[in-house]
Amino acid sequence: MEIKKLEEEGREYRLEFYDVPPAEIRGNTRAHWRTMRRINRERRDTAKWLTLSEVGTVNFEPMDKAEIFYHFYNNREIDLDNLIIGMKSTLDGIVDSGILIDDKPSNMELKVKFTKCSKPEVKTVVTIKELE
Repeated sequence: MEIKKLEEEGREYRLEFYDVPPAEIRGNTRAHWRTMRRINRERRDTAKWLTLSEVGTVNFEPMDKAEIFYHFYNNREIDLDNLIIGMKSTLDGIVDSGILIDDKPSNMELKVKFTKCSKPEVKTVVTIKELE
């Protein structure tokens, strides 16, 4: 299988999820383990396939280091630490796609922003940007 680099420098991909992490997988949850597992599995698979769709091929060179930027849009304020906990399975799915080598701190920088919006505009935008 031939591996090719999609662009010479500065690869950047944008994933859009039409929700924020649900309360069942955020911090302080008391949800049943089976519910949490189902939601995490769905979000992990969705993130993997959205990433591969955005990249456009399965033959690519993974990023050595990347900036992961979470931009949450929600109609009510939620603590950022709880939202980040809810994004664990999403980040694992992005790693599963192969675009990142690993999600350990030496391979990525994490940035987070929250914007209050109306209910129909609720979403999470994840930007993956290659760093040198």
